Amino acid sequence: MRSNRMLKVADCPMEMNTFCRTVGRVVAENPVEEVPAMIAEYLPEILGDRELLTVEQKTLPPDGYGRHDVFLCPYDNFSIIAAVWPAGIVSPIHDHKTWCTFGVFEGVIKETRYRVSPDDPGGLDVIPTETVEWLAGDVAHLPVGGDDIHCMHNPTDRTAVSVHVYGGNSVKLGPNVVKIYQQAATAAA
Repeated sequence: MRSNRMLKVADCPMEMNTFCRTVGRVVAENPVEEVPAMIAEYLPEILGDRELLTVEQKTLPPDGYGRHDVFLCPYDNFSIIAAVWPAGIVSPIHDHKTWCTFGVFEGVIKETRYRVSPDDPGGLDVIPTETVEWLAGDVAHLPVGGDDIHCMHNPTDRTAVSVHVYGGNSVKLGPNVVKIYQQAATAAA
């Protein structure tokens, strides 16, 4: 479920206002390959602000996983969303249309990254390369033009909330997923 109630920069808490302006500058002034890592330097500054997100943006919808639009750049350069993860949920293994930087606002998110199996000519079988448990305040980003395949999992019995910064306008782009993958049989054994 997706909530479309967004704030304009002027209506955002000061920390979010400053963050949006900083991200706008980073996106406008730097090569796209450097943007996710640069945003990852600034995202921790806002994750500790307990008033960063509204109650609605932290609320789990009745049907499970939720995405709440927090901010859309008026020039379509980036979007900020809050993702709300029910206890135990596991996302499909997926990649992205655009760059992505994310941080955990509340709870724990377990991320597994993958690469395409060299044994799969179709390119949909993947092999896990690393798994990390991200705690509140932790930030990560996916490489531009590289292996940006991952799976997100809330391994706890509590709701988790993460803040994602994506390239482009998330409303116009729709789900920021190019492909859904499957773990290669040899990797699962």
